[in-house]
Amino acid sequence: MDEIGHRYLQLALNLDHHFEGFVDAYFGPPELKAGIQAAAPRPLGALGDDVQQLLEAIEVGEMDAARQGFLTKQVQAMAAVIRRLSGDEIDFVTEVELYFDITPVMADESAFEAAHAAMDKLLPGDGSLIERLAAWRKRLELEPAQILPVFEMTLRETRRRTQALFCLPPGEDLTLHLVKDEPWGAYNWYLGGYCSRVEINTDLPVRVDSAVPLIAHEAYPGHHTEHAIKEQHLYRQLKRAEHAVQLLLAPECVISEGIGDSAQQMLFDDSELAAFLRDQLYPLAGLADLDVEKQIHLGRAAEALRGVAGNAALLLHHNGLAPDQVQRYIERYGLRTPEEASHSMKSLSNPLFRSYVFNYAMGKALLAPLLKGPDAPASFARLLSDPLTPSQVRDLLAQNSPRDV
Repeated sequence: MDEIGHRYLQLALNLDHHFEGFVDAYFGPPELKAGIQAAAPRPLGALGDDVQQLLEAIEVGEMDAARQGFLTKQVQAMAAVIRRLSGDEIDFVTEVELYFDITPVMADESAFEAAHAAMDKLLPGDGSLIERLAAWRKRLELEPAQILPVFEMTLRETRRRTQALFCLPPGEDLTLHLVKDEPWGAYNWYLGGYCSRVEINTDLPVRVDSAVPLIAHEAYPGHHTEHAIKEQHLYRQLKRAEHAVQLLLAPECVISEGIGDSAQQMLFDDSELAAFLRDQLYPLAGLADLDVEKQIHLGRAAEALRGVAGNAALLLHHNGLAPDQVQRYIERYGLRTPEEASHSMKSLSNPLFRSYVFNYAMGKALLAPLLKGPDAPASFARLLSDPLTPSQVRDLLAQNSPRDV
């Protein structure tokens, strides 16, 4: 372990002492973590000094420019977290910029309205669109005993397709678990050693149409695949200690969520997805007669609503709109029930996740130019193995055509 990597791990683990959950995963030397956990929390002022000294060391360190750029942005994000914990007032937009290396902007509401119009045509009938959509989604709800069988079948299929495209580390493994009372819908807990625990939150009804996008995002070829490949390549093979930890508020998250939100398209085209749903997954859920093509088109239209959460976060934390008004915004533009919108508000009010919400839609949009055309699998493979910040991706896109990248 080189000195800079070692200091990076120390800083991250010490910061987690003050902000539990900041370290999302750690699989480095156990004695390092145990020693830090056993000691009294290092004062925030001292951690601020550690950040500045580490940034100086990175600037003059003997390393390639890509690693230097990655480390610099990651450590600058930690500096911003320390500022917030120390009581500094940081504008919400600036907070997002410092944490994630992206600038949040309000998504155009006309895109939401166009999605509503498309869904309205797909679901003709009486009642409001949200009522018709709720009735359609009600049909897709899984009984508790169906959830794990449906998601495990999806896991097997997405893993098979991922293995055909990308090289998974030997011995990688993943388990699925059902949980309650969480601010998120699903979560990948990366355990190290190429293993993950994926939890599915059952606070709200779990629908069969969520199985493929959720498992692709959290598992194959999304978060689990990325974390396992990067552990093998960056930490085990290249001995870069900074990749033995994953941070929840850092630029790497934008790339990771962009990978997750782009994962399904790497495995299925529409005809392949329709065949899997029609012939295998939906019959297992007792929905053999469902109009699969209609559901696929509804899902694609709903993707445009991914930006509603980011708008809601800006309205709440930047514009100062009252929480009840923000919830109604989510209900209106996100076509969510009051219960679903209330669950979204839990995430937007959580200090760990309030600014994280931008990583999904903006991450996918950032990576989209790389993931078009015949070179998309090779570009996706690079994203799975190479550490990149949003700035580095933007530089690549500015310097090269997507084909060259």
